[in-house]
Amino acid sequence: PLIHAAENVKVKIKECIMIGDSQHDIAAAKSAGCQVIAVTYGYNHGQDIRQFNPDFVIDSLTELL
Repeated sequence: PLIHAAENVKVKIKECIMIGDSQHDIAAAKSAGCQVIAVTYGYNHGQDIRQFNPDFVIDSLTELL
């Protein structure tokens, strides 16, 4: 889905950044070839999101501003 979305908006996947809250989001982004920002809250079942090696970690979406 990430590659498909990038193709639809005519952006190279390497220029995309995915924001996610689980190890599955991180794996999907890395598999697609884009960077991933992980939030420290959400759907990761209480596990520290950092252990899944996202490119960046934030505590709040407001940090993106």
